[in-house]
Amino acid sequence: MQVDGWYIELDDVEGRRPFPAPAPAVDVPALSEYDQMIARHAEAAGLDWRLVSAVIYEESRFKPDSLSDAGAYGLMQVMPVAAADVGELHFREPEANIRTGVRYMQRLARDYAAAGERDGQALMLAAYNMGMAHVQDAQRLARRFGYDALRWDGAMDVMVSLLEEPQVYEQMPAGFAQGRSVVAYVNRVLERYALYRREFPPVPPA
Repeated sequence: MQVDGWYIELDDVEGRRPFPAPAPAVDVPALSEYDQMIARHAEAAGLDWRLVSAVIYEESRFKPDSLSDAGAYGLMQVMPVAAADVGELHFREPEANIRTGVRYMQRLARDYAAAGERDGQALMLAAYNMGMAHVQDAQRLARRFGYDALRWDGAMDVMVSLLEEPQVYEQMPAGFAQGRSVVAYVNRVLERYALYRREFPPVPPA
């Protein structure tokens, strides 16, 4: 039994001894050198910094000068059209890139606010990766085939994949999309986000 911080054995084998000292607190390592910057802009946008970090990992592996063949740039692989959509003209420096990407994520999240939390995140990520017009096409397909256009698993993930099929995308306003790779992207980001939520606190360590 425990009395005033002392442990007392009741079987007469051992009299009493102090409790072992608690293990020292383990410092949570930084996820990247941009943690505080990400958290600041994510909080302003009402987003979890760990979700934004999962997107950045997938987009650029935290490399600030990443450039895609399509012209997406920086940590968040911001496209000029996405930057213009949220009124950002300059997005090449790391903080400007994060601010722009987060503002675009916020703009997309509002469009899918009617969905559940995970479904809304999945739809936002799909739109971030392939554009809202393709997500809208997939939602048209969902409604046509009787699926829930605001549910990801078993519904929109199937519809997004169909945007690779000629008999489907040729009838869609936005045309072809690499649907299966988009689905894989969304699932990878959500899996990494779940990992980050287990490993890192809601506020990043200073």
